[in-house]
Amino acid sequence: MRFNYLFLTLALIGASVLPIKAFAEEVETPKEEKKEIGLSLEVGADLVSSYLWRGMNIGGISIQPSVTLDWKGLYVSGWANIGADNWTFENINPELDITIGYDNYGLAIDLTHLYYFGGDAYFPRNGFKAQPHLSPDSCGTTMEAHAGFHLGDLVEKVPLSIDWYTTIYGADCYIDEEGNWKRAWSTYIEVGYAFELPLGVMLNTSVGFTPWVGIYSGYEEVWKNAKTVAINNIHLRAERDFEFKGIAFGAWAECMLNCYGIDKTNFTTELSRKFDQRFNWSIGGCLYFSSEW
Repeated sequence: MRFNYLFLTLALIGASVLPIKAFAEEVETPKEEKKEIGLSLEVGADLVSSYLWRGMNIGGISIQPSVTLDWKGLYVSGWANIGADNWTFENINPELDITIGYDNYGLAIDLTHLYYFGGDAYFPRNGFKAQPHLSPDSCGTTMEAHAGFHLGDLVEKVPLSIDWYTTIYGADCYIDEEGNWKRAWSTYIEVGYAFELPLGVMLNTSVGFTPWVGIYSGYEEVWKNAKTVAINNIHLRAERDFEFKGIAFGAWAECMLNCYGIDKTNFTTELSRKFDQRFNWSIGGCLYFSSEW
């Protein structure tokens, strides 16, 4: 009889302890999650039928790889263009742009060094001065400063943006009426707005212009001829993006109308010198991989 009482007592104690242990395991303090440091890396490439830039046709079919390392809005990026001057593939048109900047709270500020592999040094001597070897025909290197405000980053329903770009270094000079070399400080100002269309398509619209003599006016006096319009780029771009587990891909189509010096001779897409065309279009696709820490 005593043995039965002892056995029953032990059984009751065991039955009461096991649920407590199981409950304790369930409410065990979870392991601390790794804190994110705000660092992100994005690597990808675009494939384009034509390399268009601010209303100008820079080249034919091209692949444009890029990499961006970002830490809480402070970033450094590299972008390259590897393609042909035109559809005849007579010349390869390589370019490498290195950018450092800050983009946060709707404010964007950056500095970009553009190198065109024209045989000049990556940082040419006297780059901040107007020198004959830095003539408009030179294709060596330039540096550009940019400042912009993107309201859409703060108010999603108002995707309005304004950006100012000025060349501050390198091959950006012209000869004035007195025969002296002068730095142009080529400047491009753009205002943009985005519209969301059905099926997830985004339509980006923008208008860009130049306020004075520079590369965007062929180094001609912008307002000297009353018939000349300084609007360099009326731009439409429709794109559809997809994202899956850190992989982004998409397709797009765009067209640009450059109103500066436009006439019936250059309003075409058939000119042998593509740079002179005033209407251009391009289609392309992109693939990007990203990771965050």
